[in-house]
Amino acid sequence: MKAEYLELSKVKKAELFDFMKETKNKDEYRRASAIKQKLEGLTYRTIARNLDVNYRNVYNWIKHYKEYGLNGRRNAGRISKISSDKNKQMIREIISKSPTAFGYLKNTWSIRLLAAYLTTILGINVSPMQTWRIVHDLGMVSKRPKLALEHADDYEKKKKIVDNYKKVSPALLKKNPSRI
Repeated sequence: MKAEYLELSKVKKAELFDFMKETKNKDEYRRASAIKQKLEGLTYRTIARNLDVNYRNVYNWIKHYKEYGLNGRRNAGRISKISSDKNKQMIREIISKSPTAFGYLKNTWSIRLLAAYLTTILGINVSPMQTWRIVHDLGMVSKRPKLALEHADDYEKKKKIVDNYKKVSPALLKKNPSRI
């Protein structure tokens, strides 16, 4: 197999070296270093060994550099499907309505319930953590609902009975241990 060389103009080389000096991101520096080593005529595998990465990564970095240049490298990576502006607007509209409008028996959205609903309508797995991030990015705050007792009077009465029993039970145990 014939070795593939990378040739750049003096301006592009200067741009690459300036980029390497200015960048604070270690991944960007590593990629720029791979490009620099390829300019020197090293093979993909040698560069990969020098940078302690897989040679396919080096190949992809250089291929991407050839297509897009240095600026294209910064925006590389997986494109988010769920966090797009269109989906965020849809999530805002969903949250503005009650879950009962979508067939759920709950009155308010929980993060877990919203994640389950988004998973069904989008067809991709949406985790509760990702849902929380999106809701947070939208400027909304998720709070746990405060429990409200429907029969607070009954609760207080039963609580008094239980507390009285706890006070009396040690005395009853002393009197007749087989009773309790």
